[in-house]
Amino acid sequence: MKALINRTKAALSRVHPLPQNDLTLRFPIIQNREKRLRELLSALAEDPAHNDLLPFARFRQLHFARFLILEGEKHPEEYGSTLIFLANVDGPLAAFLEQLTSDHSQALDRILSTCEGYPTRTWRSHATRIGYLFRHQLASQAYYVNTLGRSAEQIRQEEQLYQALQQFLNNLDPDLPFSASTIRDAAIAYVADHPDLAWALTPRPRPGLLWRTWETTRFRLLVALGILAVIWGWPLLLAWLLALRFRELRDTEFTHKAPLSRLDQLRSEEDMAAHNPFAAAGYLKPGLLRRITARGLLAPAQVALRHVFNRGDLAGVPLLGLDGVDTIHFARWTMLDGDRRLLFTSNYDGSLESYMVDFIDKVAWGLNLIFSNGAGYPRTRWLVMEGARKEQRFKDYLALHQLENLMWYTPYPQLTAVGIANNEAIRNGLSGTMDDAQAQAWLNRL
Repeated sequence: MKALINRTKAALSRVHPLPQNDLTLRFPIIQNREKRLRELLSALAEDPAHNDLLPFARFRQLHFARFLILEGEKHPEEYGSTLIFLANVDGPLAAFLEQLTSDHSQALDRILSTCEGYPTRTWRSHATRIGYLFRHQLASQAYYVNTLGRSAEQIRQEEQLYQALQQFLNNLDPDLPFSASTIRDAAIAYVADHPDLAWALTPRPRPGLLWRTWETTRFRLLVALGILAVIWGWPLLLAWLLALRFRELRDTEFTHKAPLSRLDQLRSEEDMAAHNPFAAAGYLKPGLLRRITARGLLAPAQVALRHVFNRGDLAGVPLLGLDGVDTIHFARWTMLDGDRRLLFTSNYDGSLESYMVDFIDKVAWGLNLIFSNGAGYPRTRWLVMEGARKEQRFKDYLALHQLENLMWYTPYPQLTAVGIANNEAIRNGLSGTMDDAQAQAWLNRL
C-alpha cells in the first residue's frame, strides 16, 4: 500500500507540476574545505552567465539561481555551516537536475566535493550524483510566482520583440500622416514578414486542460477543508489565539543593530541589475506553539499564493510598479532544522529600502503573520497589529538576519517585472482587433 501511495504521488507530481517551480538544495560543508568553496563561488559570481565552470545561461528554463552559506545552529562554538542552492525553474525540477548532472558533472564535482557525503571519485556516476541532489532537496512551505505560466524563454522572446518593434517605429517617416491603427497594422505585417518574430502572432502557450482542471479542483477542495476546519475547530482556534496573545505579552524584541561594516558589505552587492536578490534566515521563538503557528500560517499562505495571487499581485495590494504590476518576481519561505529556523528569499525590483517600505506601508499585517514567529521580531499584538509598523525596528531586524548572496544569476538583468508585463501586453496587442484609441494605447507601450 505504501509503495502504491508513493507511486501515485510521483505520478501526480509529473502530471501536475507548476509551470514555474522552486528548487532548494542544502548540503553540509566540510569545515576545512569552506575556503575552497568560497573561492569557487567567487569565481562563478564574476560571470554567472558565461563562466567556464558552471555557465547558467545554458539553462534556458532558468529564471534565477543563487548560492548561500548558512551558519550552523551552534555557531560559532561548533561548526555546522551548510551550502544552499536555490533556483526558479520552468517545468519539472527533475528535468533541470537531469541537465545539471548530465552536462555539468565536473562543475558539480568541484563544488560539491567540498560537502559531506558527496560521492568519492570511485563512486561518481550520473546516478550517484543525481541521487545526492535529490537526497538534499528541501520543500518550501510557501512559494510566490509573479505571473504563473510566464516562462524564461517567453520573457527573452518578448524582449526581442520589443526591441525589434522599437527599431521598426524608429525607421518610420515621422512626416507621414499615419493613424495609430495604420501603424499597428504595419507593425503586425512587419512581424509576420520576419520568421524570427512570427511566433509573436500566436497566443502564448497556456497550461493544458488537465492541469487547469486539477488546479481548480485542488483549490476548491482546500478551501472547503479550510472552512470545515474553522467551523469544527473554532474552540481550538480560539484557544490558540488566546495562548498566542499571552505569549506575545512576554515576547522580547531585539533592539540592537547590525554592524555598519556588515551593512556596507551587503549594500555593495546590490543594484547591479534592474532587480535584486534578498535572503534572510532566523530562528523561531522557542516552544511548540510558535512552530505550529508558523507552519499553520504558511499552509494557507501557499494556497493563496498558488491559486489566487498568481497574476502579478501579492496579497491583492498595490506593492506595485507601473500598470499595477507587482515588483516581486519570485519569493519563497522554507522551514529549516526541524522547524526551528525560517529561510526567506526573493527577487525584487528596485532598492532594498523601497522594497522594505512597500511592505511596511501596505502589508505590515502580512509581515507580522509570517515573521512575528521569529525570535526578536518587533512585538506584535493579536498577531497582526504593531510589529512591522515599528519601521526602524523592523528594518534593523531584517538587517540582523540578512544573508550574503555569494553567487546570483538572472537571465534578464535589464528587465523589471513592469517591463516584462509590458512586453507581454505588446505581444498580446498584435492579435485581435482594435479601434484607433485602443491602437494608440497599445503604441504608447512602445
